[in-house]
Amino acid sequence: MTTFIEEKELQERLREAAALGDIGEVQRLVEFGVNVNSQNEINGWTCLHWACKRNHAQVVSYLIESGADKEILTSKGEMPAQLTSKREIRKTLGELVLKVRIQNLSLRENDFIEIELDRQELTYKELLRVSCSELGVNPEHVEKIRKLPNTVLRKDKDVARLQDFQELELVLIINDNNFLFRNAASTLTERPCYNKKASKLTY
Repeated sequence: MTTFIEEKELQERLREAAALGDIGEVQRLVEFGVNVNSQNEINGWTCLHWACKRNHAQVVSYLIESGADKEILTSKGEMPAQLTSKREIRKTLGELVLKVRIQNLSLRENDFIEIELDRQELTYKELLRVSCSELGVNPEHVEKIRKLPNTVLRKDKDVARLQDFQELELVLIINDNNFLFRNAASTLTERPCYNKKASKLTY
């Protein structure tokens, strides 16, 4: 039976092995009974956070199969899916990443922001909710969602066909003064990056 200190050391070794992509050591420690969801006391990172950050797809898959929680947040509010740049890993984690902005033809630069959706909850309603939450828009002010360059999304099956990093625009119902757009755009710098669990704490 391991002591408390030994258990903490084993947990740290598991996080280190995940960061290095050492699948053999990860498997050995997990089979030994080390907690896959243990977090570093300072930054809150788990072994899954490290595997995602370093883009070790095989380690990520094994950790998920072994019960790793993909919704645990770091001390900065980061989920594992936010740390990887590898599309294969995002799919393993069940996340869809989209680029969204508000349509505004008068701007020379109209930047996109990235949002994340759970593929298991991929509906038009959820896309609208998350997009509006992140962009600071009232859903009732959205006329339509357009997949660029010129495809209107209308139904759940349209949303289900979206691929990672596709570009979307919210087309707003606005008055002559463009008040709704200015009001929405002004909130972008005030809102943190969206993720499902952190949103419960920040919004």
